[in-house]
Amino acid sequence: MKIVMYNPMDNRIIKKLDLYRLCWRSFCVQAVWNFERMQNLGFLYMLAPVLNKLYPEKEKRIQSYKRHLEFFNTHPYFANVLVGIVARLEEEMAKGGEVKPEEISAVKMSMGGAFGGIGDSLFWGAWRPFTALVACVLVIIYLKKWEGAWLAPLIFLFLYNFLHFHTRIKGVLEGYEKKTKVVRLLEKMHYLRTIWSSHLIGLALVLLTIVVLLFRDWRAIERLYFLAFFLSVVLLNRWRISSAKLLYLLIGISCVGAYIF
Repeated sequence: MKIVMYNPMDNRIIKKLDLYRLCWRSFCVQAVWNFERMQNLGFLYMLAPVLNKLYPEKEKRIQSYKRHLEFFNTHPYFANVLVGIVARLEEEMAKGGEVKPEEISAVKMSMGGAFGGIGDSLFWGAWRPFTALVACVLVIIYLKKWEGAWLAPLIFLFLYNFLHFHTRIKGVLEGYEKKTKVVRLLEKMHYLRTIWSSHLIGLALVLLTIVVLLFRDWRAIERLYFLAFFLSVVLLNRWRISSAKLLYLLIGISCVGAYIF
């Protein structure tokens, strides 16, 4: 007897290919960012293929477009989770379910702010500086000369975009499947622990880099210069000098040092 596996996607209007289209369009979510309603046009652009499929009648399609022109703002990567959730809710409403337009708007507003905070902390505050640091440390430790320094940005892009692309693709699929229950999945990720761990590992990598540089074939005066430079940066940071000013200071010192030495 042949056993036929039930696929829940078979009875749905939206297919997996449609979800991948949403994911592809998500790269343009901030292309028409505006001060009044922020990412609303980008979100509508992401969702448009689904709305076109759910509402073939022109009037209903126009109404659905207008609903999603409201204010919307979240982290650009986590917008994929929300577009997956909204696509599922729109599908249920189009099929005559109990979902109301007001409920969809409430989900976008409430979860958009929460995902914005999570995404900013996870990607901008932890993952991006961590992967940049890992790339720089690998180049510094394994290369004795600077001819291969061009590898650093390539390593950074590979490491950073691994989690970035995974979040975009998985976000749409999980958002569509689990709807608002996707929040439980985020809780299981322990993202706060991940952020804290990345900071600790980053600090360890900085200390390792300092030790490696100090034990290279430098003259004693060069080691003193390096230690003085490092301690100066630490003190300036403790005095709450902004990162931008520190960056400009480092560039200036590097230019002067390159000219003198």
